[in-house]
Formats: sequence, C-alpha cells, structure tokens
Amino acid sequence: MKQLQTNEHFQVVKIELTAGANMKRHIATSDAYLIVEDGNALLIYAGETYELSKGETFLIPANEQHMLKIIDDFKAWIVLANGAQIRYFEPDTTNIN
Repeated sequence: MKQLQTNEHFQVVKIELTAGANMKRHIATSDAYLIVEDGNALLIYAGETYELSKGETFLIPANEQHMLKIIDDFKAWIVLANGAQIRYFEPDTTNIN
C-alpha cells in the first residue's frame, strides 16, 4: 500500500496486488471507499463474497472486518478519513478457499 494524497479531511491509498495474493482480514478505522482501477478480486465482507472488477466502487463501513482474494492483478484506490488506520488481525484464521 502506498499513500498518494492526504489533507485535513481524507487520505488516498493505492493498493497493487498480484493474482493469487490475499489481503489478510482487517478493518479500517473510518469508512473506506474502494475504487477499482484494474483487475479482479473477491471481497469477503459481512458473510458475503463480492466480485470486484475495473470501474467498480464499494463502501466498507468503519470497523467492519473484511479481506480480499486477488483473482487477476489488482489495482485500486482506497479513500479514508485523514488519520484513519488499517488494522490487520493475527493470526488470520479465515478460510477463503
């Protein structure tokens, strides 16, 4: 993850993950707006699985556990409140096969 922009209200973070990678189970401490630039991924959130692809957006409310399973090389932006953090859970015991 790479922070691209920040100001007094928000921050923009870019994620780039290769096919077959997983973004472990985590939360964001503010609402997170995910904007898919390219690729495909499965978002596992609130007991459901959503397929995300280029051009799609998804709102994940603050403090909701979720994870990504990357299908095709994936690039996306995440817009969060300034000062928000992404917190990972260890060990990751979620089975997403």
